[in-house]
Amino acid sequence: MNDNIILQKLIIQKLIRTNTWGGKHILLDYITKGIPEHYRNTHKGIKIIAKTIKELTNKEWIIITSKRTGKGYDEHISLNPRKVSEIRQFLEINN
Repeated sequence: MNDNIILQKLIIQKLIRTNTWGGKHILLDYITKGIPEHYRNTHKGIKIIAKTIKELTNKEWIIITSKRTGKGYDEHISLNPRKVSEIRQFLEINN
């Protein structure tokens, strides 16, 4: 499988496992920490991760918002509840 599809699947599955739909969100850093090290620790891998997150945002499958925290502003991520059928169909096709 393509690296991009693998990462999309990993990100979506982690968000589903943590039940982050709509108003419930988690830090974007928590999602990237769950990605295998050979992606996180190489320049090429970091580019692939950024591209994958951008594609998921463009498909409107994930929502990224900037939330105020005690240290400033952090990006938080959640799944779009309006795209449930598309997301589940993607996961079924790529299993």
